[in-house]
Amino acid sequence: MENKDYKKGIAALIMMFIVWAVIECDFITLIIPNQILAFGISPVIWGIGAFFIFIKMKKQNEGELYRTNDFLTGRDWLILFFVVMGSVSIGVRNYVYVGMKPLIIREFFSGYLLYTVRNIFYYPLEVLLMLELLIYAQWAGECLTKKSDIPWGALALFFLWGMPHLFHGFEDGIVSALNAFIYAIPFYASGKKVKVSYVSMLTLWLLV
Repeated sequence: MENKDYKKGIAALIMMFIVWAVIECDFITLIIPNQILAFGISPVIWGIGAFFIFIKMKKQNEGELYRTNDFLTGRDWLILFFVVMGSVSIGVRNYVYVGMKPLIIREFFSGYLLYTVRNIFYYPLEVLLMLELLIYAQWAGECLTKKSDIPWGALALFFLWGMPHLFHGFEDGIVSALNAFIYAIPFYASGKKVKVSYVSMLTLWLLV
């Protein structure tokens, strides 16, 4: 059994780094001089990558990587309620004290049509990849260490998704890294349910 868990852990670890590599393909936009091509390349790469990774995940899943739920339970709705209320609270606070509008307003109503269309695909795909990274990292940590009470997925988001934002600026990097723990909360609170986790993460992303 231990050897079987070890193999599952290694497989999940490899998939975690594949997801991370797909996310980091966004850096390609920094070296492409054509603005239209730069805008479009990330959603295309992320869309293809996220799709095939999710198909792979569904084939691998035996009720261990994540929990499937066709219908949202009362607990799931409660999680979503607090996510929405928390997001609104943080968003209002940021606007009142800092003057920063929620991301959905900043990025989807910029007045630049191409930028808006790109973001409609860009941000939901980034959140999906973040969730896939979280899932594989959590499963890899649990299989390789036999410890399920440690948030391996949140730690992976912190180091592999959040910290690379330091290349965009120190403040952006620190805030993104720390936000990784907030985005991971619904995943653990829901018992690793994909649907409620994704909707919650995307809500947090767009409203804060």
